[in-house]
Amino acid sequence: MSRQGPLSLWDLAAQSLLSDEDSALRALGELPAGLFPALSAAAFAGGHARTVTAMVQAWPFPCLRLGSLRDQSITQGLLEAVLDGLQGAPPPTAGPRRSKLRVLDFTHDFEHANWEECSETLPAPFVITHMLEEPEADQPTPSAREQPPWDREPVEIHTDLFLGGLFGFFHLAGFPSYILQRVERSRGCLRLRCRALVISQVPLRSLVEILGMLELEAIREVRLHHPSRFCFLADLVQLFTQVGQMCNLGNLIMSDIPWDFPADCFSLLSPLGHLQKLHLIFGCLSGQLHKMLSGLQKPLETLVINGCRLTENDIAYLSQSIHATRLKELVLCSNNLSQTVPGPLEVLLGEVSGTLQHLNLRSCRLKEAQLRALLPALCCCARLRSLVFYDNVISTSGIMNVLRHLAGLKELKRVQYPVPAECVVYLDEYRWENLNRGELARVHTKLQELLQTLQRADVELTTSTSLA
Repeated sequence: MSRQGPLSLWDLAAQSLLSDEDSALRALGELPAGLFPALSAAAFAGGHARTVTAMVQAWPFPCLRLGSLRDQSITQGLLEAVLDGLQGAPPPTAGPRRSKLRVLDFTHDFEHANWEECSETLPAPFVITHMLEEPEADQPTPSAREQPPWDREPVEIHTDLFLGGLFGFFHLAGFPSYILQRVERSRGCLRLRCRALVISQVPLRSLVEILGMLELEAIREVRLHHPSRFCFLADLVQLFTQVGQMCNLGNLIMSDIPWDFPADCFSLLSPLGHLQKLHLIFGCLSGQLHKMLSGLQKPLETLVINGCRLTENDIAYLSQSIHATRLKELVLCSNNLSQTVPGPLEVLLGEVSGTLQHLNLRSCRLKEAQLRALLPALCCCARLRSLVFYDNVISTSGIMNVLRHLAGLKELKRVQYPVPAECVVYLDEYRWENLNRGELARVHTKLQELLQTLQRADVELTTSTSLA
């Protein structure tokens, strides 16, 4: 068992204070700011709810970090103590000190770009303070009895929300429920700024109600997983209207949505000026890609279209869209692209060649001749870093031909290739059986030797199945 390092003087002082909580509360108004991080860590670890509430009311820094609500490192009782401190008037024991707290952060990796001058002070297990500036000398203020319960700027609660249902049933419970209730009852004293919103199997009507309680401009990422076929068009329109108001949204993921999705709803997303990553993973997009993308005014950097039954017209539209010249990552896996070569897919790769870094053509029903036809366009992708083309029926010689042609792409560092046709019995373009692992291992060695010969041993070469 590894031994922990010796406790700092701050830690020892904090433990000494908490040995008599009443004395700690009386001394709170006179404590140096530097003791607060250690004292707060000890108070949370020991479950001292009264001290937690009082410390929040006298917090000398702009930000208090408590880690993720999913960590279970803070109990319901301690969470209530924190929120009680946010909304209550400072106790007489706090003396002249007034809280400078402006942000209560429940995220793991709070974006420091929003706090350009912040610096961490005495990191604790799950409590970290941030300072925008050195605490100024506390100025005398009227007593708590002469002040209203809330006479300063609202405190922002930063968190990521994970909302999930089961079999179409949804009941908001736990920490998210409690925070939402407190924010709703705070009359503007607390502002909930959700950075990432993950929704799984939540009825749209309930989701619309929850979004109505959030500051939509604060949301940076939305992940929506909604397999239910039961929804009303009005709720869907309202949802997309709300998403369109997330003016700082950078990443939108929609997966497993089997309903007859009205792609026209995507026109409601046209106000999104910061969207960079769009993931579409569902099977009702065929022939409607232009409806989903044409409303976006800013080119995307990442586009994932997985199993959406893309047509030749969809690929042709994408090659002519504003997105083609800016894409860094393009994922077209699990679409039948066999009819797009020769033709639209080659054109698309030519258009994205100036910026493309990651390309995924897994399970696209591409045969060897079609892959060979794409090689001239791929060779122009000078910035390409990774290429995935497994689960296509390609022979060993075909894979070697790809490596020879792409050896000149100096930034290419990762290639995932299919199990060669000689190593399995293919039932169709997607399924195979009777894998000959010995032969697969020999092929892999042969491919690595080829990379050595081409002076590209820096390329990581993997296949779609284990070689063990």
